[in-house]
Amino acid sequence: MSTCFVAVALGGALLAAGPGVPPTPSAPPTPGAPLGTVRQQVRRAKADLASHASLPEYHESPFQPSEIVERIHALQSEQAWAELCRELGALPDDELELFEDTVRRPEHARHLPCAGKLLARIDAYWKASERKLASAHPIAAAPTLPNRPVAVDVSKDAIFTDGHVADDEIVLTFDDGPHPTRTPRVLQILAAAHVKAMFFEIGRNASAHPDVARGVLAAGHTVGSHTFSHPNMARIDERHAESEVESGDASVSLALGFRPGDLPFFRFPYGAKTPLEQGFVSRRGNTTVFWNMDSQDWKIRDPHKLFMSVLSELDRARHGIILFHDIHEQTVIVLPHVLAELQARHMKTVVFVAGGAASTPSPSPAWER
Repeated sequence: MSTCFVAVALGGALLAAGPGVPPTPSAPPTPGAPLGTVRQQVRRAKADLASHASLPEYHESPFQPSEIVERIHALQSEQAWAELCRELGALPDDELELFEDTVRRPEHARHLPCAGKLLARIDAYWKASERKLASAHPIAAAPTLPNRPVAVDVSKDAIFTDGHVADDEIVLTFDDGPHPTRTPRVLQILAAAHVKAMFFEIGRNASAHPDVARGVLAAGHTVGSHTFSHPNMARIDERHAESEVESGDASVSLALGFRPGDLPFFRFPYGAKTPLEQGFVSRRGNTTVFWNMDSQDWKIRDPHKLFMSVLSELDRARHGIILFHDIHEQTVIVLPHVLAELQARHMKTVVFVAGGAASTPSPSPAWER
């Protein structure tokens, strides 16, 4: 019996080999255990997201929407795609939206006859969510905030957590971009508020979207590197980690038109590192930027709940470096409200910039446009 037939027979058979009952939503699958039918996996996606306390745990889950759809893709079965369409169509909107990015991927959308309808539903869901947040927390006028650049000597300031900023100052940071559509919208929101921020870009994303990466830089924001592929650095060997740092820096630098090695700021994925890795980054002349406030925007998908989470972090820390991701729709929706809240609290924004000739990036003639 063929793999494809096994995968789609009887209304959706198991997508992983092995006997037994699919695990409950709160428990991780055991090695060799089945992941469940298409229906079971699709309906598990939201519960699985909620069950993980940290982003690295979630990224290792086989029940991320991207992992589920990639397994369907690997089957090369139109029956499996049709089954996925049925199951996605049956989801409520707040579960369907989890699949937005993977449905939008051209290599998936061309196999999904339902893609247009699903994406229309998702767009309507986000618009309704935006209206709900605006109704609960209306913005009287577009916020504008004081913004102060702080020059950093990367030869002396090796590691920042709260950035040593004043009690009423916030450093806005965005990880994991550039995203082809959401990063430009984040830039528009920041520009309207006269705010500069820091963007820590993944090398492969900068290579895929160099025009967006250059747009971040052209808007006056600080761009740092965030490795090439976003691994958990604490779980890989030293040689692999050094390669991730170097290739990530090179990819982002080349996208921006800089010489590799010129980017002064670096952020470890998940904030995970070993002492050896930190030493390597510091010896390269990079200032490592962590954070003392986490928006949790990777997990909190509802914009209103995300906004309340950010308020809680502001109440707790009152100053420092806050972590967002410019790859999430809920982050784009909530950002104007966060800026308005900062203005209402009479807070200021800070952006770190490279200070000193040795740490200031300069375009390479070889890559000038």
